[in-house]
Parts: sequence; C-alpha cells; structure tokens
Amino acid sequence: MSGDDAAGGPDSAADDESAFATVRDLFKGGGALLFGLVLELGISFVAKIIIAQELERVSYGTVSLGIITAAIVSTLVMLGLNTGIGRYLPRYDTPEERRGVLVSGFEVAIPLSVAAGAAIVLGAPLLAEVFNDQSLVVVFRIFGVAVPFGTVMKLALGSIQGLQDSVPRIVVQNITFPVTRFVGIAIAILLGAGVFGVSIAYVLSYVFAAAAGVYFLATRTRLFDRSVEAVRMRRELLVFSLPLVVTAAMSIVLSDIDMYMLGILRGPAVVADYNVIYPLAQLLTAALGAFGFLFMPAVSELDAEGERDQLKRLYQVATKWIVVATLPVFLVFVFFPDRVIPLTFGAKYAQAAPSLAVLATGFFIHTAFGLNKGALTSLGHTRLIMYDDIVGAAVNVALNLVLIPLYGLWGAAWATTLSYVVLNLLYSGQLYRRTSAHPLSTALAWPALIGGVAMGAVYALGRAYLVVTPLTLVGLFAAFGVIYGLGVLRFGIEPEEVRLVVSFEERFGVDLGPLKRVARLFM
Repeated sequence: MSGDDAAGGPDSAADDESAFATVRDLFKGGGALLFGLVLELGISFVAKIIIAQELERVSYGTVSLGIITAAIVSTLVMLGLNTGIGRYLPRYDTPEERRGVLVSGFEVAIPLSVAAGAAIVLGAPLLAEVFNDQSLVVVFRIFGVAVPFGTVMKLALGSIQGLQDSVPRIVVQNITFPVTRFVGIAIAILLGAGVFGVSIAYVLSYVFAAAAGVYFLATRTRLFDRSVEAVRMRRELLVFSLPLVVTAAMSIVLSDIDMYMLGILRGPAVVADYNVIYPLAQLLTAALGAFGFLFMPAVSELDAEGERDQLKRLYQVATKWIVVATLPVFLVFVFFPDRVIPLTFGAKYAQAAPSLAVLATGFFIHTAFGLNKGALTSLGHTRLIMYDDIVGAAVNVALNLVLIPLYGLWGAAWATTLSYVVLNLLYSGQLYRRTSAHPLSTALAWPALIGGVAMGAVYALGRAYLVVTPLTLVGLFAAFGVIYGLGVLRFGIEPEEVRLVVSFEERFGVDLGPLKRVARLFM
C-alpha cells in the first residue's frame, strides 16, 4: 500500500470531496423544498381547519370524498409517466432527447385525463349510489372537471423534478396550489356557498397550479419549441412507468382506501373524523417530501456513475435529518393527541384522539424509512416496487375489512399503520440486498433515543405534577426542545454537516463563530 493510500491520500480526498458535494447539493435544494413544503402544509392545514370548523361533519366528509376521487383518478391516468420523466430527463443530454421525454409523456397522459374526467362527470350518479348519498353527485361532477388539470400539474412537477430545480416546484406545488385553494375556500365560506363553493375552490386551485406548471415548462424546457425535433420514446417511458401505475394504485389503496371504506361502512361523518387525523399525521411527511424530491434524481446519477458508496452515505445522512426534523412533531401527536385535535380542528372531533396517536406512528415509520422507495425507483426496480405495493395494499384492504366493522376509525388507523410496517420492511430488505444501503446509524439512533426519553419525561411530569394548561405545555416543550437540541448537537452532527456550515459562511459572507463556539461545547 502506498503512503498516499495509507494516509487517505489524493484518491481518498477526492472521494471525500465528491461525497461532500453530493450531500451539499441535496441539502441546498432540500432546505428550500422543506421550507416550501412547510408553507404548503401550513396553508393546507389551516384551510382544512376552516372547512372542518365551518361545515358540519357530514358535509366535510362529503367534500373529502370528492377531493380523494380527483386525486386518485388524476394520479392513475398519468400511468406513472411523471416519475418516468423525472428519472429519464437527467439521463439525456441532447435537446432532441430531452424534449422527446417531455413530449412523449404529455402525449399519452393528457388525452387519458380528459377522458377520465368526463367519465366521472357522467358517472357521478352511479358513484353516489355506492355511498348511498345523492348529495355527492354535484361534488363528484365538480371534481371530475379538476382531473385533467391535476394531471397536467403532476406531469409538470415530474418534469421539474427531472430538471433538479427546486424553485419551480416550490412555486407550483407549495405556493400557487395551496394559496389559490385557501383564498377560494375563504371566499366560499364568507359567501356561505357551503359544499358547492368549497368544491369549486379546489378545482380552481388545480387550474392555477397547472397553468403555473405549464409556464415553467415553457420557459425552462423545449417542450413547446417546435424547432427542436423531439425523439419520441413513448415505448421506453411506458416500459419503465407502467409498473408504476400499479404502484400508484396500491399507494392510493394505502393512503385513501380507508376513507372510501369508512364512507361505505360507517358514513361521511366518520370520514370527516379520519380527514381530521390524516392531515395532522401527514405533517410528518414534510421533510421526507423535501429530500425525497431531490433524492431520486441524485441517486439515479450516482448509480449511473457507479458511485455506490456515495449512494449509501447519502441515504444515511438524508434519513437522519428527516428523522431529526420529524421526531418532535411525532412525539407530540403520540403523547398529547387529546390536546392537539381540540386546539386545531375543534372539540367536536376530540373522539378521534386515540386514532391520531396510532396513525401518526404509521406515518412516522413510513417517513423514517421512506427514501427506500425512491432509491429503488432510481435504480430501475419499478417492477419489484409494484410487487411490494400489491402486498402492502392487499394487507391494508384485508385489515380494513376486518378492523373497520369492529373498531371504526381506530381500526382504519391501525390498518394503515400495520400496512406501512409491512411495506417498508419489504422495500428496505430489497434495497439492502441489492446495494447494502440502510438508513441506520449511530448519529440517527442517539438523538432519537434522547428525544423519546425527553418527551416521555415531559409527559409524565405534566400529567403527575402539573395542571396541564397552554402555559405549562409551552414551558415543558421548551425544556424538551433544549434537551433534544443538545442531544442532536452532541451525537447527531457529522463531518459533512460541519463542512456545510463552513460552506454557508463562505457563500454568504457571514461569521457564525459565536454559534460554532457554543456548539463545540456540546459536540
């Protein structure tokens, strides 16, 4: 062994620099996307709170069924092409090939979405009969109009993902979509337009977001540039993407079938309860969505270059920070669900508190391991993902059929949680077999353990010795934040993060010396 090799010489230094650059790029875009996702979830969350508080439980459940229907159909008719575009754009260099990827995807998906939307509009009475509620006819027809616009928006987002540009994604999905929806809902509530007005507000948000997505494609791609001859690759895209149709369908079963089955077996009122705990639990996916958006094309590039060690390291670092960001919210939902629901959606939904703790557990498990699916997709194992999703969906449906008649809302929450456990065990096991990549590390385990113990102590102290008021809760959570933050500093910071701070200082010309000196006391 040469002296350079033994000491970690030029080759080692180059590898370290390359690994740091990969992590830095992910965090640079991931941080912006996290901000955008927090903004989107915050606006959407407030909008759902307004709807839930202003509408009756049954009316809120009715709107929820319409929203789910539009989301499901607009996802299925894309045939997985949004993901296919996101994967193939980074792999081509010539304008003809890159335009071919875009044109091929849109040529297939748009006609299908128009036909599907028309089918919902015409078939709304039959859909309403399934739920034994004819008031759903108007809602289904309104949301049927939204389907083509939802498809365009999602195709545009897939294209933006392939460009690895986070700003258009933030503008389209995190700002335009939720803001226009919020404004429309506010106007509908003020005018007393009820279910009809709220449904129209949702459709208009799809229209504006689709228009914003098309604008970015027109300005940042050659999609509409007829001077560039597109190299058609519909077959190649469909071969990759068609298994994702099954994957998308199975994902829908995992995420939305609970609401449909609750609506059929228990009625719209229970759907409203589920649509209270679901957006709360969904807040746990913010960090996963931010990093996952950039993680898939980054992994695709590393795989194409044969950089498996960097791929594994990227997986661990990204997972660690997803968990670190998500854990405090998860612990609040588990320990204090009876406080969270009345403070947000109102006391009339308080009976859903035990189900929130269960559902939050399922979402946290999915979040902690959730990059596994993106990694498998980037590596091209879409058929394997399809088989896994079929198993997960079958487990979910079977559990819902057994548990909803017995336990209602609580049973639906358990069905989703157990299904996520099964699905992520499958994903993670298969990813490990093919790449030996796994998300676990000491830097992840210690902060998670410290956070769990600290929140358990806060819960025990608050219940045993204090009168639980908003003021005492703020004090207890502040104490938790200090303990958790020190735990992350002491055990969670790794060399890449230290270098990111230095890079930040150099880029923006700021001096974080005082903060770094304080941090060194605990690291």
